[in-house]
Amino acid sequence: MMKFFKPCSLIAALFFLISYQSEAQGIDGNHRNSPVIWTVPAFPTKLDDVTVYFDASQGNGALAGFIGDVYAHTGVITNLSTSGSDWKHVVGNWGTADARVLMKRESANIYSISYKINTFYAIPANEEVLKLAFVFRNINGSVVGRDADGSDLYTDVAAVGAGLLLTLREPSAGDVLLHEGDSLKIDIAISDTASLMIFDDQTLIYSDIVDHAIFFYHPLNTGQHVLRFEATKDSTVTLEKEYYVLKNNPDKINPPNGTVNGLNYFSDTTYLFQLYAPLKEFVFLLCPQNGFQPDSNYQMHEAEDLATYWIELPRSWFTDGKNTYQYLINGGIRVADPLSEVVLDRNNDTGVKPSVMATLPPYPMGLTNGIVTAFDEDRQPYNFVVENFDKPEQTKLVIYELLVRDFLATHSFTTLLDTLDYFSKLGVNAIELMPIGEFEGNNSWGYNVSFPMAVDKYYGTREQLKQLIDAAHQRGIAVILDVVFNHVFSQSPLAQMYWDPVNSRPSAESPYLNVIAKHPFNVGYDMNHESAATKSWVKRILKYWITDFKVDGFRFDLSKGFTQFNSGSDAGLMAKYDASRITILKDYANSIWSHDPTSYVILEHFAENSEETALSNYGMMLWDNINFQFSQAAKGFSSDLEGIDYTFKGWNDPHAVGYMESHDEERVIYRVLNEGDSNGAYNTRTLATALKRLEAANAIFYSVPGPKMIWEFGELGYDFSINRCVNGTISNDCRLDPKPIRWDYLQDLNRKRLHDVIASMTYLKANYPTFSSTDFEFNDTNLYLKTVHLNDPAMDAVTLANFRVINSDINPKFQHTGIWYDYFSGDSIDVTDTQKKITFGPGEYRVYTSIRITPPNGFITGVRNLDVQKVEIYPSLLSDQHESIYGSIPEESNIETITLSDMTGKQLETHYSLSDEGFNLFLPSGLSSGMYVINVLTQDGYYVGKVVKE
Repeated sequence: MMKFFKPCSLIAALFFLISYQSEAQGIDGNHRNSPVIWTVPAFPTKLDDVTVYFDASQGNGALAGFIGDVYAHTGVITNLSTSGSDWKHVVGNWGTADARVLMKRESANIYSISYKINTFYAIPANEEVLKLAFVFRNINGSVVGRDADGSDLYTDVAAVGAGLLLTLREPSAGDVLLHEGDSLKIDIAISDTASLMIFDDQTLIYSDIVDHAIFFYHPLNTGQHVLRFEATKDSTVTLEKEYYVLKNNPDKINPPNGTVNGLNYFSDTTYLFQLYAPLKEFVFLLCPQNGFQPDSNYQMHEAEDLATYWIELPRSWFTDGKNTYQYLINGGIRVADPLSEVVLDRNNDTGVKPSVMATLPPYPMGLTNGIVTAFDEDRQPYNFVVENFDKPEQTKLVIYELLVRDFLATHSFTTLLDTLDYFSKLGVNAIELMPIGEFEGNNSWGYNVSFPMAVDKYYGTREQLKQLIDAAHQRGIAVILDVVFNHVFSQSPLAQMYWDPVNSRPSAESPYLNVIAKHPFNVGYDMNHESAATKSWVKRILKYWITDFKVDGFRFDLSKGFTQFNSGSDAGLMAKYDASRITILKDYANSIWSHDPTSYVILEHFAENSEETALSNYGMMLWDNINFQFSQAAKGFSSDLEGIDYTFKGWNDPHAVGYMESHDEERVIYRVLNEGDSNGAYNTRTLATALKRLEAANAIFYSVPGPKMIWEFGELGYDFSINRCVNGTISNDCRLDPKPIRWDYLQDLNRKRLHDVIASMTYLKANYPTFSSTDFEFNDTNLYLKTVHLNDPAMDAVTLANFRVINSDINPKFQHTGIWYDYFSGDSIDVTDTQKKITFGPGEYRVYTSIRITPPNGFITGVRNLDVQKVEIYPSLLSDQHESIYGSIPEESNIETITLSDMTGKQLETHYSLSDEGFNLFLPSGLSSGMYVINVLTQDGYYVGKVVKE
């Protein structure tokens, strides 16, 4: 029956009340965690019959106004669940008309389903049910109703015999903010008729004996409030809910001059936080000091542009580990700073190894949810040893593209620093890191970017990255970042701030993102690069990496997507000349060069040549994919390689970054081993032969002037498919899977020889102007026989290669008569007829120079056919007490060199003595734990042994 309100103060005039007992509930009941679903009874136990109601107009609203059948997909959270989202006993066959979970339409947008909980879910008697879990769908599952943030829907299940319970239906879960003069709807249920008192702060606003009350309350004061509910029957149960009343029409106040979006270290005593959020009504800064709840002391000022929000706060409020924050926008959107330098993610930070990042700040558990920004209380600049790095010339670039995850078992910047000597010996003068900005999850290529100004903790800290860059610069190695600005993913604040939950895509009011992508290659959510907001955000991030980290340049992922021209699903139309796209990219390049005029700007573009020519002429470099062509040549088939030659494109400058492999392309040797040609006993599908053919490919590749790129382990003939699954099978679905890390390839003589051939070619490129000359000719008219002629006043060079699987004659067309030197063997020939053909075996290649040059690792052709044998080492297990090891080889062997290397191939400083029985190798002091390889080269063979240091 109806219960009438008993006045308890003058505040009674401020609300309208309806209170009634459970007999009159109708479909009103438990609406605890979300206004999207509720139950009757309000406090069901696992033994009860229950009716669950779903309001399709709430939450993400995906099924609002839907006229077809709606189905539940449901399970339970129990005491056996491993997390609050670990569904058990799931009911419903997704994508089918499953009658068990067909919802009954009660009215427009209101649906229900009824069942007995323990029977419906088949709950064992000894398992406790904590929550019911739901999403709702159309028949095929293409439209799904969820909570407003896209999460699953949950409603509580009471324990059997739990006693008096209290639940608040409205205000619902989440932040509650009202405007001055607005009313607040209060809807509260009790598990039994009890004495209920409600307080607003310390003021009693309601008192009665009921089991359910609904009324509208008009708060008198602006600012923060706390509603406290007390229900008493034998015992007292309390519940609190915070809400905030906003002041109408606050003054518009501009931030001080010189501030930027993000965190400003504004003075010695204050921080200034600034967010660009056009079309929003109000913003609060949330932090540990206010319990991550809206507070009048933390409401941000709105600037006169009606888009910039800012607040200046004392530094003392953020000490003692309280240096974290979020923004609360319009009362319902909690986001980290879009320009965060460090973020905390409670769902993924547990995957960050302490050995990689030991100083991970703690997440403010129990105070908030979602991604949180963390920052340094007192920002200290890093003292770089190399303040002004002299970058390698563009045309001499040898770039090594790597994914830290698949390059090192530790996947850390620290270990990568220890590997820099390996790059130096290979002749690499630039490292290109696949995206290291914070991305979703941990196990990723990094293109699902969310915070591109934050270093992903999976790889290490900002300090460690700076140490890596500084150490690389000390070795003459540039560091290039692969940056992702074509799109963002749903974890990004740029998506969350302007989101259309009904259609699960960016909203039309977003100043950053397109509602629908403008081109067919998009993933995630497409960025609008004609928007001033996007341009400002991108430029700020680029400046940060240049000024704070001294990075040497950027590779722009999918730069062809930087356009508002709508090509729909037509890839050919997308590649057409686009003047607006050129303008956008020039603007970004100008911004980069305003901070560092020597920065590299590299585009993954692949548009028509007229557009690429314009970009090249402006000073940008562009990726030049010749993977398929070189694969065909290495396999023994006809191939046109002229795309490697920038002059073939009609470009004025050598700005084509040629590559045979990248993270996106199948490995050349994998194709050779699986698809290569053969002729009698000569078979390209044998590993030794395939590796030698890669030597020929690299000889031609590095002889053509212009910047070049290697994909990780390509110098060792990495033969695992790009589509290899973790279980060893091959599938296109596994392209992003982790791949085996094979530093042990260095111990394979044939693979090491490929490495040395590449190192020898990069040595020429770096040290001899001939190999950067603009006076050259790449003759590709024969689809099997390739020649490169390079001319320079100091030295001429000719590279010749036969990609047939049979012997072939090549006309060397030497530039002049006289003595020419075989670069790899050290042999010489006296040329009297420049046109006299030379017979080449299948896959054979030669590099001739007009002056004699010794390769960095010595002449290597003679190693080609040496047998590899095992050398016996004693002791094979080392301790700190061991100063030397002994090795035994056949007496007749004449030792030429003995080296000791770690598993990265890095040679350690040591010396040895010979005896009739073998040799003694003296170990360096301070040898770290791990495996080491002893390589013994003799006139008759090649010997390899291994030892382990405990």
